[in-house]
Amino acid sequence: MKLPNGEINYRQYFKGKFLGKGGFAKCYEFVQCDSKAVTAAKVIEKASLQRSRAKQKLMSEIKIHRSVKHTNVA
Repeated sequence: MKLPNGEINYRQYFKGKFLGKGGFAKCYEFVQCDSKAVTAAKVIEKASLQRSRAKQKLMSEIKIHRSVKHTNVA
């Protein structure tokens, strides 16, 4: 997480159970080590991004997720 002053704040997570998979990503439950907050995250293997089309697909998905305005989506 990048702070307003430019510093980067790192958090440690424990990867929990597998939740599902899509076209090029797997979704897992993650628990923040210090606060025990539970969240879900997509994990993408670097090897799957070798082709230009895969990179474009990932960038499109990131753009969509950034545009979502919802309390449960960060």
